Amino acid sequence: MAGDVTSMWNGKGITLSLERVDGVPVAALAGEFDPDTVGEVDRFLRRNLGPLFFKRNLVIDLAGVAFIDSSFITLLISLVHRFQAEHAELVLARPVGGVRRVLAVVGLPNLVPVYEGVGEAVGALKGRVAPLIPPPFDAGPVCARVVRA
Repeated sequence: MAGDVTSMWNGKGITLSLERVDGVPVAALAGEFDPDTVGEVDRFLRRNLGPLFFKRNLVIDLAGVAFIDSSFITLLISLVHRFQAEHAELVLARPVGGVRRVLAVVGLPNLVPVYEGVGEAVGALKGRVAPLIPPPFDAGPVCARVVRA
């Protein structure tokens, strides 16, 4: 279900690429996202999808993301609010490892749908009745820690 990459940006240790899958824009992110790099995501989307990019549906593919912090979560929450205000959807696809656990810990899958694959995310957007209801989300293996006083 891969589309043609229409744009790519590399810098600051991250890679951002954009493709269209069945007409739906898919932004693939790779690298570590912290205060030094997170602003590049918004700039990339604006440069490649236009300043009103949040008026159309978008999938963000997180398969290549190794690290996120609170600045990335803040960006996602801001984007979700912008998309929802325009009756459009932002969905996430393929978070792995620590990124998946951070999303679960902060409860983001309750706000934005998270899918196991890009094809599944695109399919949900193509057949959607707004707003999308987030699917069940499995945080993966979580290491429980018991602290005794």
